[in-house]
Amino acid sequence: MPQVFLTVDAEVQLRRTVGLRDRAKRAVLGVLEAALEVRKLGTGYVHKDTPLILRAGSHLLMYSLDLEQESATVWRAEPVQESAA
Repeated sequence: MPQVFLTVDAEVQLRRTVGLRDRAKRAVLGVLEAALEVRKLGTGYVHKDTPLILRAGSHLLMYSLDLEQESATVWRAEPVQESAA
């Protein structure tokens, strides 16, 4: 069963906004599940040390996937700096 793990830093950062931790885990889990399906087709591979970035609400998540272990790790979560246009 695919799992999403959070580093201590990510956990602290995500808990500062109500509901963000759960939204972040669901978003990264969706990417992990998609990557596992692509791997089944034999058409794609993501190295487990490749840093990936995903926006979840008002934050950017830095994470990595380990398809062999069917897991993802969220390393950091940083607020998006909206520019005034």
